[in-house]
Amino acid sequence: MSAHRTVHRCAIVLLVLGLTLAACTSSQDPADPDSGGPGPDTGSQTSTERAAGPAFETACNLPTKELQRLRRGYMPGRSPEIVVVPKEPNYFGGFTTWTHSGPWDYVQNVPVMFYGPGFIRPQGEIAVDGSSVADISPTLAELLRIEWPEDRPGVPVAEALLPDDRRDTPKLIVVVVWDGGGWNVLDRWGDSWPNLKRMMAEGTTVTNADVGSSPSVTPAIHASIGTGTFPKQHGIVDIPIRRGDRIVGSWDAAEKSPRYLKSTTLADIYDPTTNNEAEVAMIAENNWHLGMIGHGSYIDGGDKDIAAMVEGSDGSLVTSEWYSLPDYLADTEGLEDDVRSVDQADGRVDSAWMGHELLTDPGDFRHTPVWELFQTRLLKALIDEGEFGSDSVTDLIYTNFKQIDLIGHDWNMLSPEVENTVKYSDDALGELVEHMNATVGRNEWVIAMTADHGQSPEAESTGAWPIAIQTLMGQTADHFGVGVDDLFQQQRPGALWLDRDTLEREGISERAIAEFILDYRLENNVSGDVPSEYRSRLDEKLMAAAYPYRWMPEIWDRCVLDR
Repeated sequence: MSAHRTVHRCAIVLLVLGLTLAACTSSQDPADPDSGGPGPDTGSQTSTERAAGPAFETACNLPTKELQRLRRGYMPGRSPEIVVVPKEPNYFGGFTTWTHSGPWDYVQNVPVMFYGPGFIRPQGEIAVDGSSVADISPTLAELLRIEWPEDRPGVPVAEALLPDDRRDTPKLIVVVVWDGGGWNVLDRWGDSWPNLKRMMAEGTTVTNADVGSSPSVTPAIHASIGTGTFPKQHGIVDIPIRRGDRIVGSWDAAEKSPRYLKSTTLADIYDPTTNNEAEVAMIAENNWHLGMIGHGSYIDGGDKDIAAMVEGSDGSLVTSEWYSLPDYLADTEGLEDDVRSVDQADGRVDSAWMGHELLTDPGDFRHTPVWELFQTRLLKALIDEGEFGSDSVTDLIYTNFKQIDLIGHDWNMLSPEVENTVKYSDDALGELVEHMNATVGRNEWVIAMTADHGQSPEAESTGAWPIAIQTLMGQTADHFGVGVDDLFQQQRPGALWLDRDTLEREGISERAIAEFILDYRLENNVSGDVPSEYRSRLDEKLMAAAYPYRWMPEIWDRCVLDR
């Protein structure tokens, strides 16, 4: 064990306790709507009505693992009033727009891979009961030899690590997330990721891991990766969250503030134990990924870790006041070369990628593999200029490759565009490995790789009906005789935040809304011509469950624990 870890071992427990106490005490001021600490259940109606009726019964009939994922995704005061679970494979979206939010295996199942000769067992595939992305940070904490809070659901994947007496601490740990690169995407394009496949075989891969909670969306799952907790603890329940009577962005797009992240991350816990000598950095698409790295200087004992995010139509990098962006990253050159490389990949110079004219406007580069090439440049610059992995104090890098997700939203996971993007992602991973071997040194670093969700295939390929949520909302509001903007404050796939003043004024209950949605049929959601393969299904109910989310604890107790 290195000297700096011995000196600061005692500080670790104090730090964890101090941050926990700070989070609790900050919640005692109900006048502070932006407090990150636990607060009252301001997102629920005051009704104490017992869960009952079709909304309760259908929720109770969901598979236990789906209920567990929904339960882990619920936090009173932040979550939506109504949660809706379409019948699999239905999803919220359209025939040309796809979403990936839900408790089903196909969007939940993701790889969790650890690779690092000298640190990670070279055993290939293993299965670990109950494993999720929340196990990544506690596993890395074991490598760092720091104490991990015992009250968190994430646990170390001890089976992945070489025995303690056969390993030192690595100089560098890198967490790589392929956004939208869950198992259903990898399985579909199984010949397109040879580098990852080799690392999986030579390291340890948990093949039955999942993201662990629903909704399976980027901000929530990245916070789970970073904290080893789920949204019911860390508070990032979705892209929007409730704060009193307002609906706000979970990461505040303008300020990119970590104020709503209730749990500390691995970096938050580890960095102060080194007197902030450890280098910590994130390079990612936007503020949704900050849950991996943590609070930066927002909390006592933290410092301005590097956080580089893409912003604006020109693709420039930004940060926020709680993080930093060194000039060597902001001024990294080579983007034009990467545009040229993607342009010429098909043998033509036509400012197009796979027939799409997306290589002239920098704002479009993110919807092509150009950004994956440039992000790899940024990571190499970070390691070289930032001297990551250059001494005995372990440094941490977090990075999210967003393009598999963005391009999947644009053209679907079954498209050749996604296949091509998976190849670029894999090439980037291989290049990063080569660079670390050359700079940090062989057998001196560890990579943990995962994804934050899978993706929905084209509706026609599965028989799914893509549910138009705006149509559903409009018809729900009409049914109760109110305007759609009066009834709904915000929506996300499977999540409805209601205007509580309207509910009280009009005498509308959450249960009544849920039961209306539960009876919603395919014919109600049709606009225009119905594709021929769906015409015999017009009377089909679209939802497996719809219920007031505040019922979640009661549903869990009565439908799972009491079964």
